Amino acid sequence: MQEYTIEELSAAKKSLVSTLSKIEKAIVSLEEKQTKGGSYKSQITLSKNRVAALKLSLDLIEREIAKKSEK
Repeated sequence: MQEYTIEELSAAKKSLVSTLSKIEKAIVSLEEKQTKGGSYKSQITLSKNRVAALKLSLDLIEREIAKKSEK
């Protein structure tokens, strides 16, 4: 497994947080369109799965930053 610096982890975290925010906004938009009669169930499900994966990734990055900060 590759070792990353705190700076690299922080940069990745920042990028993932931005992506997470955009996907969460997209989910709201898709859900609004769905209530107006659109068929967006698969896109909503996919986006929610992406949100879960991004949150997991962010948790792992936080753990790694915390470990490196203790050293």
